[in-house]
Amino acid sequence: MIIDRLDHSHLYKDLHPKFNRAFKYLKEAPLITMQPGKYDIEGDDILLLLQEYQTKSEETQFWEAHNRYIDIQYMVQGSERMGYAFVEDLHQTEDFLAEKDYMVLEGKGQDLVVHEGAFAIFFPQDAHMPCLYDKQPTFIKKAVIKVKR
Repeated sequence: MIIDRLDHSHLYKDLHPKFNRAFKYLKEAPLITMQPGKYDIEGDDILLLLQEYQTKSEETQFWEAHNRYIDIQYMVQGSERMGYAFVEDLHQTEDFLAEKDYMVLEGKGQDLVVHEGAFAIFFPQDAHMPCLYDKQPTFIKKAVIKVKR
């Protein structure tokens, strides 16, 4: 798991052959004015899920992890608390849903807050619980770039 500001993304572009393209898209696309939805960046190798929602309490969310994709979760507007843990430290509660590329887990982890202009990268070994409010529920706009492993 990595957390940093988009201004520092050049430090991570060589971690994966597709990261440079993903970060370039985050910097150049007019994300703030785009409508929520799924956007094709580079076929199924890189895609964008642009989301808008009210952050929620931990009791309403669940731990998730992905096998086929790495998540780059970038905060376009607002701030969000996210849980993170190693997959092997949690217990899988449902069968892995291959078609949706996620597994549901339970257990304890740690928190981080991703502020506007920052991103968090979750690799397949990183479970995460996104969409949480920090101090109170707030409206956010988030870009989730899915990068195929």
